Amino acid sequence: MKRLFFLSLLLLGAAPLWAADAPKAEDLSLREQIGQTIMPRVLIGQQKPFKKAVMNGEVTGFFIKAKEGLLVQPNITAKNQKRFIAKQRKKLLKTIRDLNKWAAKSPHKIPLLLAIDYEGGTVTSPMYMGFKQMPSNMLLAASGDEQIVSDMYAAQAREILFAGANVAFGPVTDVNSNPQNPIIQTRSFGDNAAQVGQFSAAAVRALEANGVPSFVKHFPGHGDTSVDSHYEQPVTNMPADELWQTHISAFQVPVDAGVTGVMSAHVVYPQVDAENSAMFSTKILQDLLRQKMGFKGIIATDGLDMGAVKGVSVEEIVRRTYHAGNNILLLSGDAKDVKTARTLPKRAADYVVGTLAAEQPEVSADHIRESAQKVLDLKARLGLFDENRAKPAEDTGFDEASRRAAEAGVTLVRDEQKLIPLGADKQTVCAAFFADGIFSGQLKTFTDYMQNRGKTVHSVFAPRTPQDNAEAAVRACMAGADAVVLGTSRTSVMDEKQFALVQKLLQTAQENNQPVALVSLLNPYEIALYPQAQTVLALYGPTQYAAETAAKILLGDAPAKGKLPIELK
Repeated sequence: MKRLFFLSLLLLGAAPLWAADAPKAEDLSLREQIGQTIMPRVLIGQQKPFKKAVMNGEVTGFFIKAKEGLLVQPNITAKNQKRFIAKQRKKLLKTIRDLNKWAAKSPHKIPLLLAIDYEGGTVTSPMYMGFKQMPSNMLLAASGDEQIVSDMYAAQAREILFAGANVAFGPVTDVNSNPQNPIIQTRSFGDNAAQVGQFSAAAVRALEANGVPSFVKHFPGHGDTSVDSHYEQPVTNMPADELWQTHISAFQVPVDAGVTGVMSAHVVYPQVDAENSAMFSTKILQDLLRQKMGFKGIIATDGLDMGAVKGVSVEEIVRRTYHAGNNILLLSGDAKDVKTARTLPKRAADYVVGTLAAEQPEVSADHIRESAQKVLDLKARLGLFDENRAKPAEDTGFDEASRRAAEAGVTLVRDEQKLIPLGADKQTVCAAFFADGIFSGQLKTFTDYMQNRGKTVHSVFAPRTPQDNAEAAVRACMAGADAVVLGTSRTSVMDEKQFALVQKLLQTAQENNQPVALVSLLNPYEIALYPQAQTVLALYGPTQYAAETAAKILLGDAPAKGKLPIELK
């Protein structure tokens, strides 16, 4: 019993005992008020450099990431994936435990907001932190079922709380109107604003009802861009009326549903504000979001280390983001340089304190105080100051919700050759997948299911960028196979080596009269590039249940229920 008790403390991040009453912003020093508006990024296992900032009350919390998948690409296979994820989970829990312990020693013992980007599809960062793989928004939308969306996000909320975090930076509410968009894609619920708004609001209601505040992103819409704001400054030169109809209107629905937060975008909209990106724009954040749309919650910036603000000083970023009306600043430096990143909260406070001492300050003291109060009110609403708050249940329902989402969303795009079901004359199957190693365990469920159903399966798991020996391995697999399954992975752009090899393999199969099923693992927009593929399925991101569902559909054990939530061009 004692062992179980201490294990539960470990799993819950050993939350410290907070004072029952939340302080008011006016009770805090100016530097502490500023701190309640500053949220840096912390990489799991790299929390120690931020200890002083936390204990000084210079931060309101952190958005949490992992260096794996961001700075380094570990070699992950089906054999070591579970062990790797368990190790990352342990690092995550210790990171949260340490941060909470230090916050309990800050001047007013104010608890932390700890935010997670819990997305699926092309986004793999949650798995690198030890979370279960989330079905993508596009998979959820392919179900056409608002209840599927709601149940999945309710389970996500419980997973976040059980890990010891408490904020969801999501759902993505961008309308992916540009098929060549390099950053949104399956993060979106689709290319129709009404549908995106409906499902985003369902996700928001589920998160909020289960005790996790949500921040819809990236306002007023990142879905029409053609460059990645992590590296460049995107511009959406769309007339204001069209921008409202095709993008901004999607955000109105979750705003009306009571979303806690809105994340502003690193995107310039010249027809609305030709001088500033959204996060620096009073026209967008004040006139549009606050006044026209009636949003009264918390506005947070996107990450302030991204390429769209490259070369801008920390002090200038702080001045412009406060002036535009942001309440929380995701103030992070280069992920490779944590020694510099740890100094940014103090630099922000030094700048604000200095400018407020001037006769004509560039930052409003009222805005700082009001922003701090919004954050403190949120922390109080979440019960973070209550030492007797209920502990989250271990059974989050995540697996069941993910299974039902896969069964409802995996899509049979076409089967012109009537390959389905794979009958007794298709006994030997070659399954070749081109995907990142983080998905290896999920994809193994596909081959395991087929083998358990009596098929003889030869498999090849190749990197998304195939190595020189990949072609020989796949051709050996295909030799003598009665049917071939090719799993392809387009992310932000098509991998040219993968595309060229898949084209060659499709041609070989056609010459040998081998039927092929193309399984689009990540990004369904790639399907348009393979018109010769006669049987095509879309997974929108390979969760274990999506991969298993694809196998069931091919064998005729389950119907294909999903519908493409986008138009393929």
